[in-house]
Amino acid sequence: PPSPPAGQPPTSALNELALDLRCDDCIHSFVDENALIMHCRETGHFPVTDRERDGMVSRAANREELVQYANVVLKRALGEKLARWGREYIDPKSSTEPMDRNGRSLGVRVFKAYSCEFGWNKPNPSKAEPLRLVLTADLRAKVMRTKSLLDVLCGEGNPNPERTTFDARAQTQIKNAWLSEVVIATYDKRCYSVVDFVFDKSPATLPVEGLGMSHADYFAKKKDIHLKHPNARPMVVVQGRNNTRIHLPCELVCGNELDPQIKMKLPSIASFTPDVRLEGIEEMRRYLIPTGKSKRAGGGLLTSLGFGLADELIKVKVTRLSLPVITAAGLSVPDKMGGMWAPFIARANYKVNPKYAVALNVVLVGHRNIRNYGDVYNKIRDMVNGHNAKFRLGDKPFAYVQAGDKNDHWGAVERYFGGTKIPNNVFVLDLCKPPNRSATDPAYHVVKSYLGRGGYLSQFVNFNTYDHANPRDVNKSGLILQGVARQMLSKCGVRVWWVNIPRSLPLPAVFVGVDVFHAPRKYDPKAGRRMAKESVAAVIVQIIRSHSPEENSIVEVYCETEVRAAGKEMELGSVMSRTVSNALKAFSLPAPKSCVIWRDGVGDNTISQVAAQEVPAVRSALATSGRGVVGAAAATGGQPKVPLAYIICQKRINTKLLTEDGKAVPCGALVTDLQGADYRTFYINGTSPPYSTPKPARFVLVERDPPLANVSPSQLSWALCHDYPNWTGPIKLPSPVQMAHKLAELAGGMPDNGESLDHEKYAGKIYFL
Repeated sequence: PPSPPAGQPPTSALNELALDLRCDDCIHSFVDENALIMHCRETGHFPVTDRERDGMVSRAANREELVQYANVVLKRALGEKLARWGREYIDPKSSTEPMDRNGRSLGVRVFKAYSCEFGWNKPNPSKAEPLRLVLTADLRAKVMRTKSLLDVLCGEGNPNPERTTFDARAQTQIKNAWLSEVVIATYDKRCYSVVDFVFDKSPATLPVEGLGMSHADYFAKKKDIHLKHPNARPMVVVQGRNNTRIHLPCELVCGNELDPQIKMKLPSIASFTPDVRLEGIEEMRRYLIPTGKSKRAGGGLLTSLGFGLADELIKVKVTRLSLPVITAAGLSVPDKMGGMWAPFIARANYKVNPKYAVALNVVLVGHRNIRNYGDVYNKIRDMVNGHNAKFRLGDKPFAYVQAGDKNDHWGAVERYFGGTKIPNNVFVLDLCKPPNRSATDPAYHVVKSYLGRGGYLSQFVNFNTYDHANPRDVNKSGLILQGVARQMLSKCGVRVWWVNIPRSLPLPAVFVGVDVFHAPRKYDPKAGRRMAKESVAAVIVQIIRSHSPEENSIVEVYCETEVRAAGKEMELGSVMSRTVSNALKAFSLPAPKSCVIWRDGVGDNTISQVAAQEVPAVRSALATSGRGVVGAAAATGGQPKVPLAYIICQKRINTKLLTEDGKAVPCGALVTDLQGADYRTFYINGTSPPYSTPKPARFVLVERDPPLANVSPSQLSWALCHDYPNWTGPIKLPSPVQMAHKLAELAGGMPDNGESLDHEKYAGKIYFL
């Protein structure tokens, strides 16, 4: 499409898109866009374009506007036949109910969810190469519980919930458990926040305001839903649009949170193999491509507005990147273990002389319902000390703190650290058992925030995930605890394994990872509406001084967080500059030779704007890196410019890589034939799960200085996908940006959003794993 007139900035805002409400092929005009689109779909006509309307002259859409418009049309086309659930679309009548090995239902339904999006693409990065509008389609899984809220409140299997009553104590317990929680309406899959319960009314006795009928009659007549228990109480009150309150029968909603046991099985029950996913993509394409059938069956809207789909998938060349050299304690990980090297790491012996080892004073926090906690500590101690690393655990914990749930958990920790003289080298090992068999502990972020003020390291072990005091499978418990031991060493600063990076990269190098965490909106009883908690940005700075693993036994990682307005993703230049500058001072690095930045969370439309803010800020920090650094040479007219590369990472994409016969591509697959509109782009398939179809990450090379021209950004990124200390296998993103994601999520869950974290005390420690 033509560029906008000179002096007129391009925009992708939907509210600036104007659609003339007249037909270009007949004399009809329309009161709204829906009526116009319906007319064009049924007649094959087109709307008026490039004419005066309301005193304004239409102009040709720029790239961003056209793709936004195309995606609006696409969503409406999908909405004609399918039901929307979040960002995806599902067929409500098509679902499966997975069973366990004994043929019993797992209590969930799995729906096929379709996600489609238009975007610009070209086969090579040449500016002369014409762009093409490409549709990416994906098939995902949506999981919903079969147990309704009525089943939960009245007891599953209750033959007559209409006779169930709730006394004052039961009502209080229900409100404490469910207020502010998210529930799903089973009939339209919309999510709502619970704001109240009406215990003295049922669907048959509570009238719908202004309609003169009960809720039971409303659902029967308006939605053709006949309630099984119209006289069952209570009615659940949820928040609707514009802070309105909606009353729903409890049998028509279910909880959004899945049981921990179901979450563990999601990879096997809620994933689609490549052949199933390919068939789903083909089904979506058949729906969007018009056929000889009635246009109401789908496929008419896109073509009526001038969008045609080619009847073929895009073919690209795939190069498989080789496994980087991974070493632990001087031994290389065999290629056959390149997908999971945990068994190899379990035998690593770092051979640190006990005289130079640091003894950790372990404060063991144990839930009051956990028995044999001493045996669990002994197992973890033996695994940590068996590596003969720099840090060791004592024969017995330094202290034991008994904890309970919620306030009895964080209160016990605060009382101990507030009233006891604390020694050096404290490590808190928290054996927790969250209430209601939950997979997450409500005390987790509170305890982490409190310990973060003093710079104390900590490790949680969730006994709801697995009961290590009475394990059904000793081997499985051992594997989990071995991972706990590795995490504890990593948090102390031990480099558990080393990954070779391209030798063409000038060292010492500074790696920067950046991400922003946006907390979901939750209902606030005080405000009476859903509120968005502030967002949190995290910046990770990692220093690599040598290509030799022997010289990198201890990690040099420094990080900082910053609280931001809810939803604010950009303007991170100041925190990035400050974190890089403080990292170079903390580790006394006066003159780095290169810098690579991986930035997550940036969409195509804002890449240039974000880069213009952040790259100069980091360059400024690098240019002044020698000031205040021990060992820095005297100023001699300014330091040479540190060569820099800036890479955008995008993981929430619909693009899937499949072979021509519908099979998954292997781990490490590299694709460079799908280029973006403005910047060099490559895709890396970082993982290849057995139950699902791998999804690659998109990397956009926004800026690269000439001295780094010989450094392959794909090889470097792929190597660092194996360097994340929280997982003994490749991941989708390079470790610096994945660590930034982990830190931002941790700080964002804290009551103060991580503002009290002592970043200086945590220098050289990966405490946020």
